[in-house]
Amino acid sequence: MKPGKGSPLPVPGLAAAMVGNQKTGVWQKDQKDLRTQEEKLDRALVTGLMLEVILETSTFPVDPQTLRHLVKTRLQDSLAVNLAGRITLDRFRRLLSQVDLWFPLYYPLITAGVPEGGALAAAHVQAAPAPAAAALPARRGLREDRLRAWLQEEGRGLLPHRPHRKLNQDRLWEFLSRTQGGWFRLLDFTRHFGVDRKTAWEYLHKFLHAGLLRHNRGRSAAVRYALETRFLMVRADALEPEVEAALAGLPPSLVAQVSGWLIATGGEAFWEKEWHGRLEPSSCRQFITRLLAAGLLSEVCQVGESRMLQIAPRWLRD
Repeated sequence: MKPGKGSPLPVPGLAAAMVGNQKTGVWQKDQKDLRTQEEKLDRALVTGLMLEVILETSTFPVDPQTLRHLVKTRLQDSLAVNLAGRITLDRFRRLLSQVDLWFPLYYPLITAGVPEGGALAAAHVQAAPAPAAAALPARRGLREDRLRAWLQEEGRGLLPHRPHRKLNQDRLWEFLSRTQGGWFRLLDFTRHFGVDRKTAWEYLHKFLHAGLLRHNRGRSAAVRYALETRFLMVRADALEPEVEAALAGLPPSLVAQVSGWLIATGGEAFWEKEWHGRLEPSSCRQFITRLLAAGLLSEVCQVGESRMLQIAPRWLRD
């Protein structure tokens, strides 16, 4: 048809901006525009996940600098967990590199009102210190449905019936979920609930006999308690002896810490540098090398000098 007789007038520049497929009728934007749209999508994805992580970690009783580090680490973890198998490795690496550029820009904007909350968290730490595992990034280390069911059914008879009491079901859930299956002391329990040592000891032994907790068989100041392994994502009772064998010759307290960190991951991937805040980098590399050699850890990927690691699947519950 000629222009003016039933056909639309040609639009200047349209052919240059879009390439038409005459068979399918699908129009495709030029490569430059597509790259711009992809960058916007990536930026929205990263900032959305950053907001989600900030909401998850906003109540952590840590100082602002530590919280910032934890948020960035958890953001990288979240990208890996949510995008694994859904995008190419090249795009995943590009996203990680963009995080280093975008994080300093968007973190202050998203957390504009957080300093006051951080002050409240610091006061909370001084008033009632939490177990050591509470400072770790929150992960899904617990089988929450099973633990909640136990507390609601079997745990009712072990706790005071009046909800205003210091030790109630909600506060016990909060305490246990913050340990993430790691070992804790009698002192941690007394501080969290504000009870004396005798009362704390009585409740802990009730929980031991009821099958909620396990004991490290230590004596005196070396006594530790932890959630029974049936409430954990990781088969802790099988993992701990293997970690002890892999790290033979190291102080038992340090070996127990490493086991606790692995259990707290819940089987989710984590970055090697997460351990740098707790151990010297050289010691950290030595531990990870031994754990990899023993088949306790596997390497998911490596971006630059940073490795993403994960507990081998055989240590996870079905």
